[in-house]
Amino acid sequence: MKTLVIDPKNINQSLVEQAVTKLSEGGIVSLPTETVYGLACRVDNQAAVNRLYELKARPKDKPFSLALGSVDEVFKSYFDVLPPFAYRLIEKFWPGPLTLVYYTRDDKKIGIRVPAQEITQRILQDLGLAVFLPSANLSGQKEAVTAKEVEDTFGSKIDLIVDGGPADLSTASTVLDLTQKPFKVLRDGSISEEDIAKVFIRKRILFVCTGNSCRSPMAQYLLEKYLRETKLYFEDRYEIISRGISAPEGLAASGAVVDILKSKEGVDIRDFSARRLTRQIVFSSDLIFTMEDRQADYILNSIPSASGRVFNLKKFLSPGSEQDIPDPISQPMPVYEKVYSLIKEAILELRDWV
Repeated sequence: MKTLVIDPKNINQSLVEQAVTKLSEGGIVSLPTETVYGLACRVDNQAAVNRLYELKARPKDKPFSLALGSVDEVFKSYFDVLPPFAYRLIEKFWPGPLTLVYYTRDDKKIGIRVPAQEITQRILQDLGLAVFLPSANLSGQKEAVTAKEVEDTFGSKIDLIVDGGPADLSTASTVLDLTQKPFKVLRDGSISEEDIAKVFIRKRILFVCTGNSCRSPMAQYLLEKYLRETKLYFEDRYEIISRGISAPEGLAASGAVVDILKSKEGVDIRDFSARRLTRQIVFSSDLIFTMEDRQADYILNSIPSASGRVFNLKKFLSPGSEQDIPDPISQPMPVYEKVYSLIKEAILELRDWV
């Protein structure tokens, strides 16, 4: 059994390639993670998988979790559509010490993690395949947090140890089952249940227009102001954002909108920067409000699973006066003021609804 010592601050690519080769050949390799050391093998090599079960003395009715080198690969190959708050967990904690359990595209329940440890990330990315990566210990025993502890437990029974130094956290990853509503912690770990609950409780509300310089930022800042004034613990309960379907990244808010919000609401948005709508933001938002039907149609045609979370803001105007919120871009100030009045009316109604 060979040990490769790799400096995580100066990763030797030739040593990485040796680990990749050993995994490709069906070997079992101990890899460092930010939590504990693990034992890795390819998920598509049944002989290696059987051997891993034997090494850990683990019952075969207890499946291993998968590890991948990037978040993109998780959605490319495994998870399809998750609950909105799961995407926010991924934003906050991946790569990192969180294992998420959910259904794959073929309706199988699996756990997946994207480790943050630089050496293991590089190895998994170069391998280009998922691996099983349970902790490097006998089932029920203490997890190994150094390469020496792995060697003491398994010795020549495994094919290679990658020594990346002591695990930073020395505590196993938190395992979260998202098939249980709203979620269930299967294993306490580096991320507390309280931290997970904070992400779940804080709802993301998204406003969408075309350029993210006039209507959607106006709606964003009005709702934020009114919720702050009326809802206890606003910061813990709400995240209000806006995006534009065709927004030029970094564009400032329209001068007319800046002036109106400052003079009529006392809200300063001079530091606002436009952002383009992405699939990730749609997936991660609990409620999505558009200014026009065509924007809602665009979102739903692109992401049908958003159905039930997308609404036209006109639904919150008074009965009989429902209309799309018109785009005031390059129009005279009275048009901006009319748009402001429409948005304010809808937002005041929406404030009580959320």
